[in-house]
Amino acid sequence: MLEKLRAFMESPDGEIAMERFGEKMKWESDLKEAHCLRIESMFTDQKSFSVLMQKICDMHNEKYEDTCYKKGYMPHPNNVLSSMMNVIEKHGSDIEPLDDFTENFPSEIVEYMGWQISYTHGQGTCISVYKNKELIIRL
Repeated sequence: MLEKLRAFMESPDGEIAMERFGEKMKWESDLKEAHCLRIESMFTDQKSFSVLMQKICDMHNEKYEDTCYKKGYMPHPNNVLSSMMNVIEKHGSDIEPLDDFTENFPSEIVEYMGWQISYTHGQGTCISVYKNKELIIRL
């Protein structure tokens, strides 16, 4: 099986497939960066960032969770929150665990302008958003 894969990768079709894959990865990276730049233009200071972040967190209410469950999947960050998380990861700094949950499970926590995003790993990844180290939402 591995030899068939290696033969395909060394063939002209395999090289074309790898080029297409590389183009797709670059397109996704460019799109992610464009989203970050657009979101960064929406705030200018700590106050405007907090207002924007609170509005985004408010979108993830009980109605949003019910909609996710009705569609057959677990609640997750919407596209706007995902883009905001990319901004926080890009400009933020790593910090220590915030609570028992992030302390007792492998977690990556990033802080930016008083907001923290936690990725806690277990049987899946739980995403938590904190403001001044107090839990706002957990998805």
